[in-house]
Amino acid sequence: MSSRLHGADPDELREFARALDHAHSELRRINTELSQRISGDLRWEGPDAFVFKHAWRSSYSPVITQTAAMLEETAVRIKAQAAEQESASA
Repeated sequence: MSSRLHGADPDELREFARALDHAHSELRRINTELSQRISGDLRWEGPDAFVFKHAWRSSYSPVITQTAAMLEETAVRIKAQAAEQESASA
């Protein structure tokens, strides 16, 4: 009989999920902070500022939001995989 691990280590999966959760939270925090600065505190005017602010609102910020959501969703899936692995190994 082999003593090799089949599947994944649930503790490692949970640790990875925590890292994903942390990354998701940090991305959301940074996106919020930058959005507030760009739309409020940033004293920059003119055509370049208009183009950048529009690009931030319409492209950059939404991509960061989507990325954070994907990280959060992946963390949920990884946690479920850890639980399934424990059930299968029990």
